[in-house]
Amino acid sequence: MFELTKQQKILRSLVREFAESELATRVLKLDEKRAFPFDIVKKLAAQGIIGMTSSKDLGGTAIGHLAGIIAIEELARVYPSIAFFLEGSQAPMYAIENFGTEKQKKTFLPPIIKGDKIICIAATEPAGGSDLASIATIAVPVKGGYVIKGRKVYITNGGVADLVAVVAKTGERAVILLVEKGTPGFTVAGRENQMGFKSVHISELTFSDCKVPAENLIGKEGAGLAIAMSSFIVARPSIGAIGLGIARGAFDIALKFAKERVLYGKPISKLQNIQFMLAEMETEIEKARWVIYYPAAALDRGSSPRDIGKYAARAKAVGAEVAAEVTKRAIQILGGCGVNPEYRLAGLLNDAMELFPASGTVEIMKVIQAREILNKVKH
Repeated sequence: MFELTKQQKILRSLVREFAESELATRVLKLDEKRAFPFDIVKKLAAQGIIGMTSSKDLGGTAIGHLAGIIAIEELARVYPSIAFFLEGSQAPMYAIENFGTEKQKKTFLPPIIKGDKIICIAATEPAGGSDLASIATIAVPVKGGYVIKGRKVYITNGGVADLVAVVAKTGERAVILLVEKGTPGFTVAGRENQMGFKSVHISELTFSDCKVPAENLIGKEGAGLAIAMSSFIVARPSIGAIGLGIARGAFDIALKFAKERVLYGKPISKLQNIQFMLAEMETEIEKARWVIYYPAAALDRGSSPRDIGKYAARAKAVGAEVAAEVTKRAIQILGGCGVNPEYRLAGLLNDAMELFPASGTVEIMKVIQAREILNKVKH
């Protein structure tokens, strides 16, 4: 079921080479400066990586969701921050392409796919993130459009976005409205000081009497929650893929170290305990891969977001957990070197921990799984 196509194998090799040549030597400096790598975004776009699930009419390559997962995994193996940037773009791009008007698609998506502009989706609020139905940001209908009032927090790409898809309440129902950078009343209020993903701008956004035209409404009025949930479901396996990439990166570092570190006259890879740890780490990575690939492959086969809800939630949860566990074991193998920033494992562990709350907490993902499991039980 998961035998990769020739095209997917070529893609994996190309992205792996790109990550090694363009990212590997810059990881520590990018993290230290916490500067968003606009030049890398342009290079990703030139490789066709940003628009892998978008139609060719819009400038994308349309090679599929599994291809996107593969690319994110390979990027995260070397520098998870850039993979997290890509994941943050997926939900709003999906919302526009699948629920937006033709004008919205042709106006907003091509420059994003080319890397000329950056997009984000703003849903999380100070009072909660996982319960979208409880959002407090409002969009008041006025002549010719809407006026948005509210505050959003922990918004991936928020500080550098040229376009924000804002989830807001209008009456008892929700809408998603596109707000362009520079719109009066829209402000980037600050950047979060995250423990990981150092070069990603995770920000607080405020909307104070921010008026947007009616033509910036995605889908029908009142359909905002359904559109947002579908878009987040599609993006969740990418969180899992980041975790998978982090785990692979940590494993590679530990394996290399174990072969080179000599103790008592022989490499520590000769020690049975180290061998067991490496075997267990690789096993966990391979188990996670198929859980994470599955929902993306299902989308490519024609499944809807509703069909893969449980599998997408599981992919996100498993990805976060395997990233943290494998990286912690890698640090154990390296001993004192494991906490030295030069060996990158401390940074990878910080990135791994960021995955637990991203796009819905791991606990919420398990609630989603359990709900579907229980609803299918026959009484």
